[in-house]
Amino acid sequence: MTTAIGSNGHVGNSGTGYVAANAAGKAATTGAQDSATGGQGSTPAPSSGDSVTLSDAAKAYLAANAATDTPTDSATVAANARAWFDQQYKTLGISSAMLDGQVAVDMTSLSRATLSAVASNSQGLFTQDESAAAATTLQTRFNDAMMPHVVIARNTGDYASLYQAASDYLDQAGADEKATASWQDQKQAVLKGLTAASQAFGKAPDTGDANDPIGALLDATSQTTPATDADNASDPAANARAMLDAQANKARDEGSELVFNSGRKTGVQVDFTNFDNQSLAVVSLNQDGLFSPEEAYAAKQALDQRDRASILSAFDSANGSGTVQDASLALLQQYSSMSDAEKTALGYGSDFTDRIIQSYRTVSMLQNALGTAPAPSMTSYL
Repeated sequence: MTTAIGSNGHVGNSGTGYVAANAAGKAATTGAQDSATGGQGSTPAPSSGDSVTLSDAAKAYLAANAATDTPTDSATVAANARAWFDQQYKTLGISSAMLDGQVAVDMTSLSRATLSAVASNSQGLFTQDESAAAATTLQTRFNDAMMPHVVIARNTGDYASLYQAASDYLDQAGADEKATASWQDQKQAVLKGLTAASQAFGKAPDTGDANDPIGALLDATSQTTPATDADNASDPAANARAMLDAQANKARDEGSELVFNSGRKTGVQVDFTNFDNQSLAVVSLNQDGLFSPEEAYAAKQALDQRDRASILSAFDSANGSGTVQDASLALLQQYSSMSDAEKTALGYGSDFTDRIIQSYRTVSMLQNALGTAPAPSMTSYL
């Protein structure tokens, strides 16, 4: 289940990882070392007269992973990264690092220095898509590193420590990354946030800086629009949980809390505007135990209110003719559009449909028996 960052949420990693390939490469390297040491599994420092011969498998592994090393000069880093991308395209049968707006190559094995070189298009060796993919991966690593600190900040109100952690993370960059405009802009924004958070405990500072990576992360994990990621698309309960967590996150960032009782004078009232009826029903039933009693009750109240409004709308649509037949048809259409969860939460069983159908048939029979006489009005029938 994917949830927004509040108490135990996460931001997804990019790429899928080539564990088997890496393992094979490491095994090949180990085999080469074993052959050079008589199978002892470790290699003593060779003397000036010693020589080490690598197997073909080990050489292939080292060549394929050259970009993961940490050479000292930017030109070598860029050249190795260029060779790595070319090899990836050949292996995967693609021609771009981005496909449909998503990173199309697994960049988890690349070092931070390499990603920074690609993102800044060091030596002019990289395409726009390659730089975008590297920048996305760098940002994902930053988000993953900051996740535990975001959770702590939202539960303690100590956002200064969160910004301090971000500053420390940025300081771990190499000299080439620190020389880029993106690093300098982020560092300045983080220091601004640290100063503001230190002066106002209990809520996230509003730096107003588009380069603030913490502000962007907090905003991304407090969006109240329906979740659309693959983890939640087929799981209404997880989707609803993520949406409620996002509202709770936003409330905490504002120095408040999310509340579910309209009588409360403090706190931020829950907003079910972006919840469809299916989501409200799932929260109300709480069959998976993902929601608190307060959340379930508030969702049931919201669903009941929508149901009453729909019933009144159904009757209003029949007011033009004023007949029970039209009202019954409108109610049947409304009932047939409900999900099973909605029907259960609202207490509508099969007998509800039977009564509506019987009402429709009774009125039709009366109308046929009376010939051209007008059918009973909806009001008089009710």
